[in-house]
Amino acid sequence: MYGYEYTNHLILNEQMVNLWQEEDGKKVAEVWVLPGYGANLCRFKVDNIDYLYPAPQKLVDIRHYGTPVLYPTPGIVRGEKFTFDGSLYRFPANRGSIFRHGFAMGQKFLFSEPIVSEDGVTLKTSLGIFRDHPLYYLFPIANRLDIDFTLKNRSVRIDITVTDLDTQKRFPFGFGLHPYFNLIGPREENLIQVPVKKWLDQAENQLIDPNDSPIDFRSPTTVPETAIDEVWTGLTSEASPSIIYQSVGKRLVLHATDDFTHFVTYAPENAPYVCLENWTCSPDAHNLYAGEKNDVAHLLILNPGEVFTGSVQFSIEPLNN
Repeated sequence: MYGYEYTNHLILNEQMVNLWQEEDGKKVAEVWVLPGYGANLCRFKVDNIDYLYPAPQKLVDIRHYGTPVLYPTPGIVRGEKFTFDGSLYRFPANRGSIFRHGFAMGQKFLFSEPIVSEDGVTLKTSLGIFRDHPLYYLFPIANRLDIDFTLKNRSVRIDITVTDLDTQKRFPFGFGLHPYFNLIGPREENLIQVPVKKWLDQAENQLIDPNDSPIDFRSPTTVPETAIDEVWTGLTSEASPSIIYQSVGKRLVLHATDDFTHFVTYAPENAPYVCLENWTCSPDAHNLYAGEKNDVAHLLILNPGEVFTGSVQFSIEPLNN
């Protein structure tokens, strides 16, 4: 049985949509989404285990918790500007002196009444950037981002649709998710595995064999105590990254469609979480594309009226599978 309810996030004082799955009168899975704070998937709970790091303080923190949405420029835009199709686009710094992770994070998404069926429940959200939207002046190409969250069989699938609504301009973009996954139990019992083919050397903008990377996660590796912030590529839908939670006998698997070619592993020093992030592009993808390095960038480009679709799914599996 599936259902939903509306509640208020106690820390952020923002309306929240709670999707749930019930068996024998007990909730066995929950998904909480904050449409008004960037459509942030702020809770994913399965069989009484919380897998996402919550908002950490009473001060409003719209970044470091849950699953921030990175759009339309995941990562840093070097110099806070890029040129595309002969037009120069500038972005004001939003993280100290740099512009990072786009402008969708923290934006108010529209949403509709969740759809409940016998085998799942779906919340539909959308952010439209049109001429009358305050963000349009930053990136004046009309577009819409639709994000659907579906809870089904103790998994959450996040379906993404991007539409170029401009009548004349091509729309260059990237999309990423930045989930903060909790570490569970002793740190050494949290392992990550990322079946990548290349490591991105961001200083040289080159794809390197993972054997020459600072750390190699291709086989299960304990989440390090030191800070990590690495970008990888070569992922396909045939091999999915995962977190192995030995203390509870679970594996969290991140399934994604093939356009999610890039992957980020991030955690500050001694953090109680690790971020495993599916991206469709590299950091600074627009400038890399302009520099004829789209083999590194994988910038997605829509012609007027064209549509992109993709999905990422968080699934919980027993370790003995």
